[in-house]
Order: sequence, then C-alpha cells, then structure tokens
Amino acid sequence: MASRSLSATEIRVSLEAAFRERIAIFYRALQVTPPYHSVEKAILGLRDVISALELSALQGLWSDEASRDALFARIVRDSGLAQKHRGIIQGLLRNRQIELPQECQSLADAYRS
Repeated sequence: MASRSLSATEIRVSLEAAFRERIAIFYRALQVTPPYHSVEKAILGLRDVISALELSALQGLWSDEASRDALFARIVRDSGLAQKHRGIIQGLLRNRQIELPQECQSLADAYRS
C-alpha cells in the first residue's frame, strides 16, 4: 500500500501535537508542573511560525528531526517559556539526577541558554 503525502494542514496539526507532547514529556521527566498559560503562548507562537511556511518547508521540518528540535527549542526561547521555572529547571538539569529522554534535549538546551 502506497503512503500518501500529508497536506500542509495535517503537517501543521502534527507539528503542534508533537510540540505539546514534547513539552509534556519534558515537564513530566523533571517532575515540575508546566506553566500552562506560557505553554499555550508557546503553542500559539509555534502556530504563527508554521502557518507562514510553504508545504515544502513543512515537509522538511516534519521529516528532519534536527530541524524540528531546533524549531521547538527556538519557540521555547522566543515565547518566554524558557524563563518560567528557569532556576528550578536549571538546577535539576545541572544536578543530572534527571534522566531526560533524548527527544527533550533540545528543550533542555533552551533552558540552559
């Protein structure tokens, strides 16, 4: 069975869902309650960025994990989410007692920068 290409809308919805999931995994691993208002603000920022992208750029983001990670980290920084609980999260990351899943490393880097 041949797989069909995703439409721009499907990719945008998938990227938003992936971002939400990544944020949830990150905060769960740290055992910190996410600042929901700031998370929603970050999601709106992501939505603004990806709504301006053409299908080919969206396909590139969807298929290239490094590009997707970089976008998610940029959204975390640009939205101000990385400023919330910053001291607590930096302390947890510095102690290295938390095993963060690999997919959360780019988010952790956003808090470190």
